[in-house]
Amino acid sequence: MAKSYIIVLLMCPFTIISCWIIDPEQCNPGFVRIYQWPSAYASLHIPKYTVQIINEAWHVKGVYDVHVSCPDFASTTLINPNVFRRIDLGNCLLDDGRIISPGEVITFEYSNILPYPFTVTSFKCS
Repeated sequence: MAKSYIIVLLMCPFTIISCWIIDPEQCNPGFVRIYQWPSAYASLHIPKYTVQIINEAWHVKGVYDVHVSCPDFASTTLINPNVFRRIDLGNCLLDDGRIISPGEVITFEYSNILPYPFTVTSFKCS
């Protein structure tokens, strides 16, 4: 599919023309990336996984109200609910909905027999 852009021309008071390109996909969920890997073992030799969620949306001031698909998520170790918490069946909130700046990394660990297939479902740009 071809990518479309909206071009906005602005006149400065000194008759210099500026051209800004605005990407209509600036809040695409693909700009917030989720990485996870096995990192250790919890009690009873249950695998522990480290999760890093990174805001790679460099063209905005930040993202907030980041929701992650987390079907049947459970952990045998406690996760700080201000960092990651389930708010509904299959819907988790990241960093208590606060603004996450470009390049900022949110990290947490959980433990379960198998890793969960986390995906970003929505967020808002600031």
